[in-house]
Amino acid sequence: ASLRRPQFDAHSGCARSRDRRRARHSRRFPRRVPDSPGDLLLPRFAHMPAAMRRESPAGATDHYRPACPGLYATSAAGEAETVFTPAQLQKMDFHVECHLSTAFVTVNTTWVVPGSLLKSAKNDGKKGNITFAMPVTEQTTVTGVSAQMSNKRFASGVMPNKDTKNMKGTRFGRNTAAPLPAHPELFAISIPGVPAGETVHVQATYFTPLDFENGAYVFRAPTRLPTGCISPNTPLTKVLSVMATARSAYSEQVQVMSPTHPVTLVQAGAGVTQVQLDPIKREKWQNTEFVMVMPVWGGDIAAAGVQQPPAPGDPDRRHAFAIAIAPPKPEAVNPFPRDVIFLLDRSGSMGGGPMDAARAALIAGLKDLTPNDRFNICAFDNLQIFFDQEGLTNATNEAKDAALRWVNVNCQARGTTDIMTPLARALELFSAQPNPGAVPMVFVITDGAVEDEREICTFVERAFKNGGADPAAMLPRVNTFGIGRYANHYFLKMLAGIGRGMNGAAYSPETVEKKMFDLLRASKTPILTNIAVGIPQSAQGVEILPFPVPDLFAGAPVMISGKCVGGLPATIEIQGRVAGGAVWQRSIPVALDLQNNALSIPLDKVFVKQRIDMMTARAWLTQEKHLEQQVIDLSLKHGVPCAHTKLCAFEISLKNETAMKNQKASGGAVSVAKYAVGGAAGVMVIGAMAGGFGDVGASLSNAGGMIANAGSMIGSIDIGGIDVPDLSCIAECAADAPCIEPIMGCVEPLAGCVEPLVGAAGECLEPLIGAVGSVVEVVGNMIGGN
Repeated sequence: ASLRRPQFDAHSGCARSRDRRRARHSRRFPRRVPDSPGDLLLPRFAHMPAAMRRESPAGATDHYRPACPGLYATSAAGEAETVFTPAQLQKMDFHVECHLSTAFVTVNTTWVVPGSLLKSAKNDGKKGNITFAMPVTEQTTVTGVSAQMSNKRFASGVMPNKDTKNMKGTRFGRNTAAPLPAHPELFAISIPGVPAGETVHVQATYFTPLDFENGAYVFRAPTRLPTGCISPNTPLTKVLSVMATARSAYSEQVQVMSPTHPVTLVQAGAGVTQVQLDPIKREKWQNTEFVMVMPVWGGDIAAAGVQQPPAPGDPDRRHAFAIAIAPPKPEAVNPFPRDVIFLLDRSGSMGGGPMDAARAALIAGLKDLTPNDRFNICAFDNLQIFFDQEGLTNATNEAKDAALRWVNVNCQARGTTDIMTPLARALELFSAQPNPGAVPMVFVITDGAVEDEREICTFVERAFKNGGADPAAMLPRVNTFGIGRYANHYFLKMLAGIGRGMNGAAYSPETVEKKMFDLLRASKTPILTNIAVGIPQSAQGVEILPFPVPDLFAGAPVMISGKCVGGLPATIEIQGRVAGGAVWQRSIPVALDLQNNALSIPLDKVFVKQRIDMMTARAWLTQEKHLEQQVIDLSLKHGVPCAHTKLCAFEISLKNETAMKNQKASGGAVSVAKYAVGGAAGVMVIGAMAGGFGDVGASLSNAGGMIANAGSMIGSIDIGGIDVPDLSCIAECAADAPCIEPIMGCVEPLAGCVEPLVGAAGECLEPLIGAVGSVVEVVGNMIGGN
């Protein structure tokens, strides 16, 4: 590839340079569907000898995104794409536990790896790397991955960030402590040294919040098998199985159904239902994702609780409890009117896809407003402009049409980011135009981090404390939506928690519109506000999350988790306010769940991600190190990676694996370096796409924080005679790059950091900028990006 210096623009910086490079690349290499496997090579690789190209087994079809957890050979394909060619599947087994609003999944797969998948520039197909890839969502938390072969095994564990500095991943062909690149839609890890014809067993564990759609919790499992992974004559029933258990807080049997597969009942009891794929009705099986639906909507608000005593040996002797509040059908209630103010970030980093998607979601949200609602819109960067400078506007059809035109004109990317000023102004508008009986809501939508985030939280917290003396008062609800990796997602979680609102996030351009609209749609129909839980004053060691308790909406049930010494009484009181201001109050049962043979996940772990996220946000806000340590301890206890810990993979012997499991069972601290083959240097740190603490510098330089598509970031790319191992091309070719997570992050922030230097130092820095620009361009080309 030729070396070209990026063109910087004083107004849009690296975003303009990135767009120009993409335009040039698109003109040279237009996206198209390949006609043959040979066409899957980038033009700059077309001259490579056939022996240096990775082969696909006969009859296999190339895929640009893995549809199920499995072993794949990966290779570059066209513009910013990766081909995933599957190995031969022997068995895939999903074990699912849906606890209230969270699904815990263990997937076991067995594959045979043909030698044809292992051919590359470095070997002749007798041994090589194979990639385990699994589709995930932005809210999925992978808690473990392990692999077993005839003479080798790999395991994983969670380690504090401070203990990973000497972990270089040498057993995986890497030599860097930087985390393995991660993507919000794909979990992938390379398994090294796999012999041709080897049988590989891979287990992955993860959990994810259930979707709530049309009055039901929905679980989806990625069970669609790629073409070529099994013989055409092999029935799905021979290789695929799903066992799924649904658990609720209510005493009634949980309703379970699947619109995609026939299921049969395994067992059912109070609050628990277990089903499996029906092997008898094999003719009705389809090769698609497995979907399980658990209806919630009823004729009235329903609430119930469940609790568990601590496990033997657990140093935390408090009972864990959960309280579920389910909404009725929207037509069964009289919803609150709403006062809604949308605050949309239009800073320069939002340019292109993010702004287009956010604008589309905002327009859809405007159309969702009812005649009983009032609204306003603010487009903000370092300046602000309101749709109605005086206050809130009745949501008539004429006003909404005018707002749609206003959005298209004024919501265009420019400037930097100031959140405090428009947020303070929005709260002033609510105070200046009170609307008794309405629920005031503000939506903060941003892709940036700002320097005064703690001051913003303190300001909102103080404002709410001053206005919240009256339990009947309807304080504004602050909802937040973070876009990309440069937003401080823990600030946005904290702000939403303080403001009794909802929080959402999107990391890739393709998901912004849907995720943002999901948040707006979930808040469309408020049903119960100012919810309070009647925990006895005598209770000790009480912890309750989220606090304050958010409102109940038709599109968003309320899940409350907590702990207290000795547990809750058999019944507790819950109260709130319904539309019109009347008090709603119920005595609800709290069942004692001691043990169920269909369940293996303790109640304490069901909401551990919620606890970790809110504790992390609180530790960030207060800057108290002891809170940060509590987060680390909780993460290690439950094996759930977080902002202060990382999931690590390592090779391990059978003897050491047994010893490590015994140490975990005894409750002792586990150091994976002690058990790993090759010690700390052999351990590989796996990246995490959970929302981070943001990047103020990147935001100030208007660097785009969106994650590129998985195809441009995942895979092995054969360049000349150099075979770059799966998922580690940057470690091999640019090991000194500090921003390796995610891969594409090493291009844009670097350009953004150089741009200010140009203005400060003038032409004396031109040679340096040219050199850095050349490195950026080379790295971008090697990744397969633009």
